[in-house]
Amino acid sequence: MFSTFGLAFALTLTALATWSISDERRGSDAVAEVAGVEHRGARTFLMVHFTTDRGEVCQSTLRVTVDAGQAVNIGDNVPVHHANSDPCLRVREAGDPSGGLITLVAVALLIMFAILTNVAWRRPRPPLPLRYADMP
Repeated sequence: MFSTFGLAFALTLTALATWSISDERRGSDAVAEVAGVEHRGARTFLMVHFTTDRGEVCQSTLRVTVDAGQAVNIGDNVPVHHANSDPCLRVREAGDPSGGLITLVAVALLIMFAILTNVAWRRPRPPLPLRYADMP
């Protein structure tokens, strides 16, 4: 029962990851203006304003990877990539490859639960006949 639920969950997760990645690839790049910079420990978050190809004006917060020698200031322009369906909500740095991680996790879960389902559903071996019961 658990492995069946897990397999259905893994299939759903894989389908959602596939849809998300295809939606990201259908999105486009834009140049965003930095409206705010916030440092939270080792992480840097930018509040950016940009306009999509369809003319939507968006404001979003995104995490960026900033080297120690590179500073991002308010008013700077940074390249961003936005998704096709939710351009204001799903924004990331242009060239950020982090979207593939969810696919790897989904495929690993799919394989694991497929193996568990196979183990749970396979037919049990028939018992040995009684004439062989005392044999080693």
